[in-house]
Amino acid sequence: MKTKIFKLVLSAAIAAMVCSVGAYAKDMSKVVIPTKHNKHLTLGQIAKITPGLGTVMIEYSHRFWVAYYAAKNANWGLAQYEIKEMPEIQEVGEITRPAHAAELKAFEHTYLDPLMAAAKAENWNKFQNAYAKTVNACNACHIGTGHSYIRYRLPSNPPPSLPQVAE
Repeated sequence: MKTKIFKLVLSAAIAAMVCSVGAYAKDMSKVVIPTKHNKHLTLGQIAKITPGLGTVMIEYSHRFWVAYYAAKNANWGLAQYEIKEMPEIQEVGEITRPAHAAELKAFEHTYLDPLMAAAKAENWNKFQNAYAKTVNACNACHIGTGHSYIRYRLPSNPPPSLPQVAE
């Protein structure tokens, strides 16, 4: 009984907050959010600076590049870290571009999970194979979404922050 009353009171409190915000600003884009560095930002201003997939993919591709050369240099911890971060970056795209959320999530499970498994196994051959499949899937996705002009190609050198790998 106490749980039902608590849920009822909580629901009423949430409804009252929503109504008060609605009464305060019928246009939610004008709701003001205080910040540490500015006096305030509106939800509309925050929405304007929310990154889309193009911005997200820049960081994604950088981490993908670092992961490859880290694995090639047997720095498996760094490779695992970069791969672990990729789904977190992807979450931004899933939230800001929900039309692509299911596709992004499927990509994660189909390609990033095997890539991580190869990195955890510290198996360069499996890693190379999983990496090649992931690159092909990225490029196929770009074609499928009408962005065939975006083609991931692994840079021929490691990022400057990583040591050169002896061939």
